[in-house]
Amino acid sequence: MTRNRRRRGATHTTANPAQGVRIEMTGALRLTGAGRLAMPLSVGNNGEYLGKGDLVLTYDVAADLHAQLGCLLAESISSAGSEPERSLF
Repeated sequence: MTRNRRRRGATHTTANPAQGVRIEMTGALRLTGAGRLAMPLSVGNNGEYLGKGDLVLTYDVAADLHAQLGCLLAESISSAGSEPERSLF
């Protein structure tokens, strides 16, 4: 899902790829030469492709993201169908 800005800075979430800014993973994670994790991403806006790049994570940031994703996934399984929106950071 993406976030889409409305009047006065308000946002709403949409699953429509033709609305709002969309950042999507485009391939497998890989290790950089410096031993960091690189996640390939593409960026689009209102259905128009803007570009691609890597999100590079240190081991500590990747480990923290892993822990937070695990918590959110466990919560989503226990809440049976409801998907509360939460910030990862």
